[in-house]
Amino acid sequence: MTRFLSPRLQVAIGLLSLTVSLIFIGSALGLLPNEGRAEAEARATLSGALAVQLASLASRNQAAAVQETIDSVVERGPDILSIGIRDAEGHLTASSKDHVQHWQDPPAGMSTPTLMQVPLLNGDTPAGRIEIAFAPLRDDSMLFGLPSKLLIFIGFIAGAGFAGYYFVLARALRELDPGRAVPDRVKAAFDTLAEGVLILDDEERMLMANRAFADKMPKNFDPELGRSASDLPWLSQAAQPLAGEQLPWRIAMQTGHSVLGTAMGIRDSAGEMQRLIVNATCIVDGKGVARGVIATFDDVTAMHRTNEQLKASIHQLHLSQAKISEQNEKLTRLASSDPLTGCLNRRTFFEQAERLLSVALAAGQQLSFVMIDADHFKAVNDEFGHLVGDGVLIGLAGLLKECCRPPHLLGRYGGEEFCILLVGAGDVEVEYWAEQVRVAIAGVRDWLPGGGRVTVSIGIATLGRAPCALADLVKRADDALYAAKSRGRNRFVNWKSLPRKSKAADIAPVAERSF
Repeated sequence: MTRFLSPRLQVAIGLLSLTVSLIFIGSALGLLPNEGRAEAEARATLSGALAVQLASLASRNQAAAVQETIDSVVERGPDILSIGIRDAEGHLTASSKDHVQHWQDPPAGMSTPTLMQVPLLNGDTPAGRIEIAFAPLRDDSMLFGLPSKLLIFIGFIAGAGFAGYYFVLARALRELDPGRAVPDRVKAAFDTLAEGVLILDDEERMLMANRAFADKMPKNFDPELGRSASDLPWLSQAAQPLAGEQLPWRIAMQTGHSVLGTAMGIRDSAGEMQRLIVNATCIVDGKGVARGVIATFDDVTAMHRTNEQLKASIHQLHLSQAKISEQNEKLTRLASSDPLTGCLNRRTFFEQAERLLSVALAAGQQLSFVMIDADHFKAVNDEFGHLVGDGVLIGLAGLLKECCRPPHLLGRYGGEEFCILLVGAGDVEVEYWAEQVRVAIAGVRDWLPGGGRVTVSIGIATLGRAPCALADLVKRADDALYAAKSRGRNRFVNWKSLPRKSKAADIAPVAERSF
């Protein structure tokens, strides 16, 4: 709220609040005359004296004298409405004629200016009380819990005092204008600068602001000097209000060191965000005591917008590059994969197999080549159609992918035939693997209508101690596959288990075979 009040108005309100507070304190301490309080004290004194007299008469059992005294006092006292005496059980033993109508037990049993009660004691034992009902005090009218005369007096002081304070302060502040601390020629020089300049005193009050600074301020900016620069709605780079301890001029004042390159923002008269780079330098006197701060505000809004556009362009470029990479990857997959099963096509498979074979030969690593063929696949196509046949090949490829993960290779050799290169697998491992695959395929019942099953024949060739070409491994695995089919299908055969006569063809120059 103080952000929208001028300094002289704030000071006038502060002085007026202090004056009213002193009146309240003086009233609470009893320093102000109060007729009601004086009358209440007189009634208390009268009640005490009357109680002593009535108690003395009552102790001598002079009931008639007691009643006569009560009637006489009520008749002669204009402020006394009624008097009554009660015993220890609360029964009226003597009273004026209308005491019941005037008397009400005071709250919490404590006497008030209109209802006073004095206890009667028999030694240390309560023997009853004397009750006196008074008329309301003459100045007892209350407003908001306070005497009305006091409130009227405070209201007068508030109205007249505010006008007087404001008038005196207006004249005084005109003479003590903080802007006069900076000569006019200095102001004119600062007004020629393109960057905003603000000079603050040691309490962060503005002593001078040049024209460039005022042009960057919001439309509700009060150009009147003397207000605190920290009251302006400064924003951080994330457009969140900037905490007071983060303001560069406050840091400069506290540390005595210059604060450079602080990124800040504020909305101008059009509501647009102005991006500023703020530098703050502490001003010290000859003794090295900080007396204020000079802050400069460099407008980097245009550069910020250019950077934002550049970031957006770079982001779009990255998206385009990612999309191109994705397309290239898709094209690579299409060029290297079989379109039906998703396995490596024949060309890509043998390109990668040649590299793996070279590495295995150089490192003395075990390597096995496996060929798998679906049994009686032509009959499947003839009986159920090519659509079912394609589904069988897709299912078969999916199962083989689960059993043949990288660095092993899986490719479609052609038709219903698949080829596999197992890295690091010798005869024992590959034969165990082949049997697990054969059993898993034979156990599937949802590739063919009616729950029929598909079986496979498997041919195995492992890399021996003597180096050989990839074509040699292919020829050996093909011979083993032929043997598996000849022996009744749904089985695997390792080339090393074939009779020596069957291996004679392996001596032929099969390295020239095309893949």
